[in-house]
Amino acid sequence: MSQEEIGRCVHKLSRQLKREMDEEVSKYGITGVQCGMIRYIAEKSKKKKVFAKDIEKEFDIRRASATDMLQNMEKNGLIKREKIALDGRLKTIVLTPKALELVKKLEIQTKKVERKARRGISEKEVEELMKIIEKISNNLEEREMIEE
Repeated sequence: MSQEEIGRCVHKLSRQLKREMDEEVSKYGITGVQCGMIRYIAEKSKKKKVFAKDIEKEFDIRRASATDMLQNMEKNGLIKREKIALDGRLKTIVLTPKALELVKKLEIQTKKVERKARRGISEKEVEELMKIIEKISNNLEEREMIEE
């Protein structure tokens, strides 16, 4: 299988998962990506403050994309960005009561999509898939060109 085929298959799967998640959470007026961000912020903020750079890293998106998404979520009343005392330039991302009410519901919807995606696949196969995905991701993160 060539690299183009891996990329095409992964892209198709990614779009299918995105569509499925979007459909599941659209009743709450959010997108699948916003669902993921709300869940991430809810989980991480239990242990530490969450900043835009954390969103960029977790979702592997550029600063401009993160800014656009966070501005949209703020406009829709899902998050607040609050200045921190030590550095007025930094803003921590905090979920609003509206978003906090959604967290449990979003967890249920996410598990529903995950169960559907895993149907007929053993836990061992899922573990192997995750290892392969991690290897591919690590390969693509390498900055040097590998010549054949």
